[in-house]
Amino acid sequence: MVMPGGHKAAASLVSQYMPSTLAQGPGMLRLCRSFRPAFVGLHPLGGPRSRVPRRSPATAAATPYKPPSEEIASEGLPSEVRQRAETAILKRGGAVTVGDVAAVAGISLKEAEDALRALASDSLANLKVSDEGEILYSFDPNFRDRIRNKSLRIRLESTAAAVKDTASYLARVTFGTALLASVVTVALAITVIASSGNQSNDRDRRGNGGYYRGGPQFYFNITDLLWYWNPRYSRARQPSAAKGQGGMNFLEAIFSFVFGDPDPNIAFEAQRWEKIGQYIQSRGGVVAAEELAPMLEGQVGNTTSIAVDESYVLPVLTRFGGSPVVGQDGEILYHFPNLQQTAAAQRLPAVQPKLVQERPVQLTQANGGQKLVAIALGAANLVGVVALGGMLGSPHGYYALARNGLGWIPNAMPFLQAYAFSFFAIPALRALSLRARNAGIEARNQARLAASRRLRAPDPQLATKLRAAQVEAQQRSFQRDRVVYATDTPLPTSSRDEPDEWEARLAARQAARGRGAGGRRGVPEQRRGAEDPVMDRKGGSQQQRGRDLPSWLRER
Repeated sequence: MVMPGGHKAAASLVSQYMPSTLAQGPGMLRLCRSFRPAFVGLHPLGGPRSRVPRRSPATAAATPYKPPSEEIASEGLPSEVRQRAETAILKRGGAVTVGDVAAVAGISLKEAEDALRALASDSLANLKVSDEGEILYSFDPNFRDRIRNKSLRIRLESTAAAVKDTASYLARVTFGTALLASVVTVALAITVIASSGNQSNDRDRRGNGGYYRGGPQFYFNITDLLWYWNPRYSRARQPSAAKGQGGMNFLEAIFSFVFGDPDPNIAFEAQRWEKIGQYIQSRGGVVAAEELAPMLEGQVGNTTSIAVDESYVLPVLTRFGGSPVVGQDGEILYHFPNLQQTAAAQRLPAVQPKLVQERPVQLTQANGGQKLVAIALGAANLVGVVALGGMLGSPHGYYALARNGLGWIPNAMPFLQAYAFSFFAIPALRALSLRARNAGIEARNQARLAASRRLRAPDPQLATKLRAAQVEAQQRSFQRDRVVYATDTPLPTSSRDEPDEWEARLAARQAARGRGAGGRRGVPEQRRGAEDPVMDRKGGSQQQRGRDLPSWLRER
């Protein structure tokens, strides 16, 4: 019984792991031997007959063949990792190694390797393997479009980001609008309750003919409020004077005063790892700890600790696969072999160590005028809520509001009070938290600044250490003239003919078994296999045919 599609499954396994196997040396026979367990389970010549499921002809005809669904490997990658890997590939011109992507994108080696495999599989990129086992990935300039055409999920990422930004904007504007609504509601309720005691006198005056509609008048155009609700406000009214220094309108400034703004250091980690990776690769994959200190965190408070304690380098070793080595004069250096391999034909230009600094977090990015108006409105709202709460202490206030159609205001008092008190309580708590946070940021920045100054003016011991790192450094370009396998190059003829030869032997075995089954229907199948030799297409017996098979198949 022949398992349908068995040879196709085996061939797919061969093509999937072709680069790692051919790195050991050319030849299909060695490739097949490395996949002996996979072929034994799939090929009908290897393994016992019980491994192959039996199906009747009727069942096989009634069950249509369903090809496996095409999986999009890029969808399994984190969105940020995939985008950073794509950007790194484009920066290096489409031909990259794992070390190139890890260094340029600032991601770990495992993340870079997984991203390259997924992107190469989905975009049909070309792979080249050298005789040393090094792999070069070659992507077309439009590889991102190919991936997006296959994946609806990836195409919708930009739409989801736009929806998220719009929802965030509407949330900020809603909070600012709630302050205006609270102030108007409280003022209206106080006015109604205060004027209810004079309604008898007003009624007498109205009897003499007409009456005057008193009360406060608000000169506020409702269209301005609707204009603030436009998610494109910041772009549509960019020249307007209503915008603050941070590019926000007044309603956004109210939210910013209470809850703050996005973290100014949100991209700090990604940018720092990019600079570290690019610096290590440009220095030939061997650096001293003092070279990385301006981009890392040493022991805060002790600016000389970088010369003694080098534990701050451990995150870099973990991310980029580095290890400590001893120089010629006993210096401790750090070697990153994966970052030494690059697809660039020429040596990469040296990158100077860069000082990486964090930005202090402000209470709000609203300008002075916006903060002053927000505080004034918040204070007026707080005073009004307190006064309204006192007026509602008597039944007269409830009656006056209910008679004027405002009976819902007493039920809304808990929300109005919570809003009024939290408007100042939340910024006060944030100010205390930001004071401690900014103190830590300042201490880390000072430690990095001290490390940068020490690196710019090294002492004799540090200068010797830096020279030793330059001696040990090297940069290996991918040797395109030593390629033993490439996906855009056909395999050798001998390698292509061997699977065809196996298929021919399978067909001959099936034909021989069909001819012998007509005269021995009463003999059990297992005994026939044990007693009668099966003739192959050349007329030889099963034992003779076995001598023509590869050694690992003869062992089965």
